[in-house]
Amino acid sequence: MAIADLLKPAVEMEDVESPEARRRLSEKVLSAFNYAYAIGERDIARRLHDALAVVEALNAGSPSQQRAGGALKQAELWVAYIEARNSYHSTARNGRDASKALAALEAMKDAYKRWSFS
Repeated sequence: MAIADLLKPAVEMEDVESPEARRRLSEKVLSAFNYAYAIGERDIARRLHDALAVVEALNAGSPSQQRAGGALKQAELWVAYIEARNSYHSTARNGRDASKALAALEAMKDAYKRWSFS
């Protein structure tokens, strides 16, 4: 790899308005939202969710958004998974009712499947 290749910007200036560049931005904001929510940084996650709504509005009608169901929908499914995970952890730590822990585990698995297939 040449030095000139290392100095090239990730997105060429003429590409910044392209649907592809906005899709990549949407993916990165969604990834940051997912991480913030998963580690319990709810205020940061809320702000990233707001930013995601802005980016999604820019992407409205694009084929990639229609195919994926939208970044906000994916964020909603992620929140459902994390809430189910937290419920399972709480129930399992309690250790008093195995049937509740099993039901929470199944709910967590179901939420993960919905998110992962979105």
